[in-house]
Amino acid sequence: MLLCSIVFWLFWTTGSVWMILAYYFASLTIQGNKLIEQGVLLRKELDLESIRQLRWITSPSGMIKLKSLTEKITIHLENFPCEEQLWIMEYLRAQIPEPDQEGWDLFCHRVAMPLRRYDPQALPVPDNDQVLLTRKRWDWLLLPWILLFSVGGVLATLKFNQPHLLSAPLSPTALWLFLRFSTPKEGMVSKVINANKELRSFLFFTGGMLLTYLTILVGLKFIDSPLLDNNIFMACLTLIGMAAMLWKCHRLDKNQYKKQLEASKASVEEWEAGSSPQITDRKESRL
Repeated sequence: MLLCSIVFWLFWTTGSVWMILAYYFASLTIQGNKLIEQGVLLRKELDLESIRQLRWITSPSGMIKLKSLTEKITIHLENFPCEEQLWIMEYLRAQIPEPDQEGWDLFCHRVAMPLRRYDPQALPVPDNDQVLLTRKRWDWLLLPWILLFSVGGVLATLKFNQPHLLSAPLSPTALWLFLRFSTPKEGMVSKVINANKELRSFLFFTGGMLLTYLTILVGLKFIDSPLLDNNIFMACLTLIGMAAMLWKCHRLDKNQYKKQLEASKASVEEWEAGSSPQITDRKESRL
């Protein structure tokens, strides 16, 4: 236990110290035709003319990977303010030959154009098929469940004399805190479930699978057959259910990806119409 405790706290302490050092010493410099990444320990330098591949990676915050014959540099856009993110995108989009760029269409649709349209002063206004998610909305939705789980945990503890049941409200409380503080103060717009047929179908499929699983689980309590091993049967049923869920998730992800690719054409046209391809200024940004 002592060894595990030391390893655990040493891991988080090392990570915290590394983040502080990165804040003060790491930097990204784009100057002229050179891109310099200064890390805590290493320094990398790339000549833009030597870059053989530029990958636009559509992560939640967006990443850019540059690769030459000898060096690699990854730019995490979340480390920069919005205006600097747009500057980096426009600069690299203009400087690197288009045949050497990969994944731009989807990146433009999911990262670049939403960032360009973003106005911190504008209040989000939902459309007919959208809903405005605010912190107050999460309070109204989840606080009653936290209260219900708290009362249920106390009653179950008094009834069955099992103190660990007092932890019942921890899960809904963690969910409430996560959703509340990940939502901007002004709120964010999200599509309602009824507007997304694929997601609605997936939720119905998931609910049906769970209901079927629980029904069979309860039904087996009343079946006593020497030819049927309940544990083996439920294990096989669980594997089949997991395979079906993975297949359904794959189909949902594939359909969503196809729709985004189709919508990305309009986003690319909008970006090209409003971008500034001629960028000659020098810029230095610190992480």
